[in-house]
Amino acid sequence: MEPTDQPNGKANPATHLEVSDDNGDLPKAIDKALAEGAAVQMRSKLDDLPILKAVGVYWRISLICMMAAFSAALEGYQLALTNSIVSNKGFIRQMSDGGTKLDPTHVAVWGGMLSTGQFVGVGLLQLVTDKLGRKLAMHITWASLVVSVALETAATNWLYWLFARLVGGAGLGMMQATYPVYISENAPTQIRGFLTTSYMVWYVCSQIMAPLALRQLSFQDPYNFKIPILTQWGMLGGMLVINLFFLPESPWWLVQRGMVDKAETVLAKTHKGSIIVATIERERQLSTETTNQYKEIFQGVNLWRLFICFWPKAMQQLTGQSVTNNYGTYFFELAGNDDPFTVTVILAVCQLVGVLATSFLSDRFGRRWLTLGLFGSGAISILAIGILGSFDYQTKELGNVLVFWACISNFGVIGGAGIAYSYIAEIPTQRLRARTASISLMGSFVLGITFNYTVPLMLKVWSVRTGYFFGATGVISCVVGYFVLPEITCRTPAEIDEMFEDKIAPRKFRKHVTQVQLFLEETENKRQLSTEGA
Repeated sequence: MEPTDQPNGKANPATHLEVSDDNGDLPKAIDKALAEGAAVQMRSKLDDLPILKAVGVYWRISLICMMAAFSAALEGYQLALTNSIVSNKGFIRQMSDGGTKLDPTHVAVWGGMLSTGQFVGVGLLQLVTDKLGRKLAMHITWASLVVSVALETAATNWLYWLFARLVGGAGLGMMQATYPVYISENAPTQIRGFLTTSYMVWYVCSQIMAPLALRQLSFQDPYNFKIPILTQWGMLGGMLVINLFFLPESPWWLVQRGMVDKAETVLAKTHKGSIIVATIERERQLSTETTNQYKEIFQGVNLWRLFICFWPKAMQQLTGQSVTNNYGTYFFELAGNDDPFTVTVILAVCQLVGVLATSFLSDRFGRRWLTLGLFGSGAISILAIGILGSFDYQTKELGNVLVFWACISNFGVIGGAGIAYSYIAEIPTQRLRARTASISLMGSFVLGITFNYTVPLMLKVWSVRTGYFFGATGVISCVVGYFVLPEITCRTPAEIDEMFEDKIAPRKFRKHVTQVQLFLEETENKRQLSTEGA
């Protein structure tokens, strides 16, 4: 790796300093170079590989990221199961003391308790993930989910189910705060969006399975609701095997903790460990080195980055996810649909199409416009649903139109949610990444608590006209998103840091040429000239 003089972030070719990748004192060497005003290489030519070539070069780490993303299958399955099971006859009879309908207040409290658990889980886990590592955070997450599934299996009344939702929410919140960050830290620059979004692909795939299982039971054994709950144990077993034997510790976290040698053993051969070290050391040079990282997160540029992390997940809530996704089965049951489980499966397929499109397009066309376009389509769709509520939507014709707009809503909202995790994982600085991600998720969970509690009550009073409310909030969220969401596709962490330090407007990120890019081009030109001269 070759740094040259670059005071105040500006390249100067006058000074040349060699730093070997094999140097055991690499962090000290980089610290010395930075203290002398030298530039340090923050981007590799490998970061400019075409997407397909990058997949071939980085196939091993890509496979690791995909296995980490498999954890989302349990999250999606558990959420879909608990959201759809409220229409199961056996569950209704068990949780309503032999009745034929659930108390809407109980349904609302279950949803609110799930989001409360997510909030608590993220808040507690962030104390561990930075100090003790991503791997231990994964094991704690798994243990929490084991407890939640055990409680679901044993639940016999609505209060027991309420407690199971709290613990389950904590486990799911921990999962959302750990795995997307882990994937982003390991993923190569060119395919980081694809691999981060693969978390949502697994999430949606598993969401199809839960309503399918419940639909099949509704024909064969309509009062049996335990079998789908028990199937979660198989997923937990697979998750444990992957965590124990296939997922190494994050090299970024190891370097952050000064364990450079261990990081080098983890990195794939094509990764440049020195660039990871350089990025972290540069961040330390720019920071005040305060021990209070929470205070630092809420100051200056870091506060702005926190808000950007939070906003896509807020858009997910404000465009009506709770209506057509979280309470999709309940929504269509209230809307008079004769087969809400089948409609839920159709909606889940639309979600899958949305996240697959996001996965394959985000690295090619960028995060910003896909995010705005997908959430924008969700906002328009939920508004159309509200308009239908002003007519006789229980007729066959308008009922089909209602399902159509719900499909578009799910396509947009869940597709956009996939990119939301990219923003959460990529926008923060490496030193503050885990805690910034956790706090941004906690903010979105506050919205989740609010809507998971209020939406069943809205549906009870307003029914389909609830779409008016989320149509309005969704449009407003997209307008705000236009001004605050930057384009970070194919940018290294160092480049993202530089653009925030230089206070580049989010709308101008895409076309901005960073000093990191200029330095790499200058270095490559020098190498070519020296090769030609030889």
